Amino acid sequence: MNDHYLINATDAASQQWDVIVVGGGMVGAALAVGLGKENFKVLVLERQAPDLDWNPNSAYQSRVSALTRASENILKNLGAWPGIERRRYHPFTAMHVWDEVSPAEMHFSAEDMGEPNLGYTVENKLVQAAIWEPMIELANVKVLIGENIENLDLKSEQACLLLEGGFELNADLVVAADGAMSQVRQLANIGLETHDYEQCAVVGCVKTELSHQDTCWQRYCKDGPFAFLGMVNNVSSVAWYLPIDKMQWALSLSDELFAEQLSQASDWKLGSVTEVAQRTAFPLVRRHAEHYVKPHLALVGDAAHTINPQAGQGVNLGFLDAAALIETLVEARKNNKPIGQFSVLRRYERWRRGDNALVQRSMEGFDWLFKQDASLKTSFRKMVLPIANNIKPVKNLLMSQALNGREALPKLAK
Repeated sequence: MNDHYLINATDAASQQWDVIVVGGGMVGAALAVGLGKENFKVLVLERQAPDLDWNPNSAYQSRVSALTRASENILKNLGAWPGIERRRYHPFTAMHVWDEVSPAEMHFSAEDMGEPNLGYTVENKLVQAAIWEPMIELANVKVLIGENIENLDLKSEQACLLLEGGFELNADLVVAADGAMSQVRQLANIGLETHDYEQCAVVGCVKTELSHQDTCWQRYCKDGPFAFLGMVNNVSSVAWYLPIDKMQWALSLSDELFAEQLSQASDWKLGSVTEVAQRTAFPLVRRHAEHYVKPHLALVGDAAHTINPQAGQGVNLGFLDAAALIETLVEARKNNKPIGQFSVLRRYERWRRGDNALVQRSMEGFDWLFKQDASLKTSFRKMVLPIANNIKPVKNLLMSQALNGREALPKLAK
């Protein structure tokens, strides 16, 4: 891979940047591409560059996202979608949700909505690699690899990042795209609203006896939801939600016992699980930054918010953050306003924070409804879900909002 896009700390410190993006994951890289295409001078700080070489026989990654139509549009507008198509992705055309303790179920179909599909399942690392491809071709975007941040100063007329080696990086705006445990957010003393779900998600890829039928299957069990997300070659990505005290148990199972437990949790909907790949697990915690912005600072993606991942909406919200921030900065520059000005950045915060909070709580409401902890809720599900399942306009509205995003979409998402 040509390293023309790389810069060392000495050279990075000698320049004035429009925007420094801390974190070159899916959301941070998307932001850098969008800003680079708008002629902003951008520096990306990342621990390690992703592998851009593609081997179709490579092992499936354990972390997968379900990309919405809005995310598809953003990635197409950034020039990243061809890289996904060239690698490995799979459109799913239906979603089936059912309940362990009642006959309640719902079925969503792309055909009913007049859509070609309901989204795409793609491994996270492949999405990141596909976004890096157009990013590293932009002459005004440079990448600094492997440097540690020691301090952040927002008190002057610009932002200053101090690296451990003593180098100072100056920019009109620093963007924290460095994940749920964001160091930049902590250095900026931005607090978090948190809620521990006391659950974990066990994830990985498997093969099953029966075809997944291009469908996402989700069953609400006593311990928590279980989902198959259809991928290529009859592989499914598994998301198995368990009480937190069962996390190590799930990881310690042999492949044979793990496959048996998955088959049982899925009610053998796709027959037996016949092969399992690498698996991982992580605790589920809702996080929401008390503020998304300060003068010369903005948060995007997991640095700003994490949600219950059962609907796969996390990265989709992050892409919308990136698209909204790009549009906000472009508009500010057009109106000759400093991009690091608090009043400019507040527009981005007002645009995204409320919508992200609504999606967070919506996911929790769905999770609450299906928790097997009250006979009253079970009776409610038995009564309401069959009715809702038969009212196509209601179903299609719900799925359309999930697929296309809500109102006031950024231009890149259209």
